[in-house]
Amino acid sequence: MTPALAAARTQDRLAALFDERARLVAESTTDTTPVTALVLLRGLDVVDVVQGARAFAADLTEAEGRTWLRSWTRTRFLFGNPANLPDRTPARAVAPSGSVAWLGTYPKDHLPGVGRLLKPLSGSLPHLPDTLDVPGRGTGAVRELRLATRDVTLVQYLVHLHHTVAEATLLGRLGPTEPLRLTHRPDLAAEHAHGDPGYARVHYAAEDSPELRLYTSLAP
Repeated sequence: MTPALAAARTQDRLAALFDERARLVAESTTDTTPVTALVLLRGLDVVDVVQGARAFAADLTEAEGRTWLRSWTRTRFLFGNPANLPDRTPARAVAPSGSVAWLGTYPKDHLPGVGRLLKPLSGSLPHLPDTLDVPGRGTGAVRELRLATRDVTLVQYLVHLHHTVAEATLLGRLGPTEPLRLTHRPDLAAEHAHGDPGYARVHYAAEDSPELRLYTSLAP
């Protein structure tokens, strides 16, 4: 097989994964109310983000989870200290170290005060270890979640990671306390696209480009 044909086959496979996510979202509920979750980060702790995102998704009622999924698990990441949240805006979930908190979900156009006052997260992605272990409960094999990092900003990394973890939890494809191993690579190999992932995050490789890229792949 020529490189051009192999690349075309990979793009076809990525398109199928992309369409599968759209189908799952469309089938989640008939409630089309757009909702948003807020995530406050005092600092970047990737393990905390994974643990808290799963706890938040698992804590939602079935109706809340389906509506959030129908909203493409829309999330805003904000600089903020969870310890400073006012009593009138309690966190729905807090990461084990207290560095990250989840609020919501809220109607997209009616966010609480913290959503309007706190600064959106920005900046470049810092160096991340090749592997990170997320502790959990379970006696089976530790599942691997692969993430691509080349040309990915801090917010883009969090978006891809958070969508994957939250949606896989909502869809029952990832247990809320299942141990994980995060593997960071500049790019994910084509074999991960052609396999049968437990869940995958496919999005455009760049703005104004029709080419798709595999950003995350959860082992079956």
